[in-house]
Amino acid sequence: MARAKAEAPPGASYRIKELSDRSGFSRQTIRFYIAQGLLPEPIKTSHNMGWYSERHLELLLLIQKLQHERFLPLKAIKSLLQGSDDYQFSDAQTDVLEELRRHLASDHQDLVVSSDPAKLALDMGLSRREQKELRDLGLAVSGTATVSDVEITRLWLLIRNAAPSMAKGFTPRDLQFIFELVDQAVAKELVLFKSRINDMSPSEAGKLLDVVIPSISSIFTLLHQRRLASYVQSYLESAMRRRKLAPPSQASKPRESANGKAKSASASAISAKKAVRKVTKARPSSKQAH
Repeated sequence: MARAKAEAPPGASYRIKELSDRSGFSRQTIRFYIAQGLLPEPIKTSHNMGWYSERHLELLLLIQKLQHERFLPLKAIKSLLQGSDDYQFSDAQTDVLEELRRHLASDHQDLVVSSDPAKLALDMGLSRREQKELRDLGLAVSGTATVSDVEITRLWLLIRNAAPSMAKGFTPRDLQFIFELVDQAVAKELVLFKSRINDMSPSEAGKLLDVVIPSISSIFTLLHQRRLASYVQSYLESAMRRRKLAPPSQASKPRESANGKAKSASASAISAKKAVRKVTKARPSSKQAH
């Protein structure tokens, strides 16, 4: 006998699979947004059955738009959704941000290059697992692939193919920390810019776009390389100190012992020969005995 289909409670329309299909976000991403407070909890009708409303779908589509059209990190999006003053800008500040948006869009990084990301991914040599994990990181979640999506994917492939031994077990999910660092950096930048662009002139806004933001990106790259080099140098110096202070290894002892035994055996053989010669000289001949 077939089970009766569960009825949706009032105000809810979707199970998580339907919400995922309609929004383009994976189930894991939806649950993550709920845990982070970007989405309200689903309506529970049992321990393992939750229902989602049109409000959930609206918020997911808004998050998608803010991420891909406004380039906002999740922290900023959360504050906007909750009405935080940290990201509430005046009209003058909004004009500067609009100019910033136009400037960032002028490099065509958000230009759609494919309306079939799955086919493009296969052509680029991505496995199904890689495709899924890159979507979970926010690439091509709107159902189209942009210039920046393709470039990030290309860089991932360079990482994957550069060192096959390192790549074993290394997947796009391991790049999550980079996306989190970027979110934190952009959130800090927005707060900083808010306190600096109250009375910014058009020429100053131009410098912000052409000089300040690229310089911040370059500083981050240089500091990353410097910090990494410093850490490696410190580690190697520490390893050398430990190696000098360490007692002789067990591996060298057997060789030393074997050498010692060989020398001892040689010395014993020489002593035995000398003893034989002395005894021979001291023994009288048979003629002398008679």
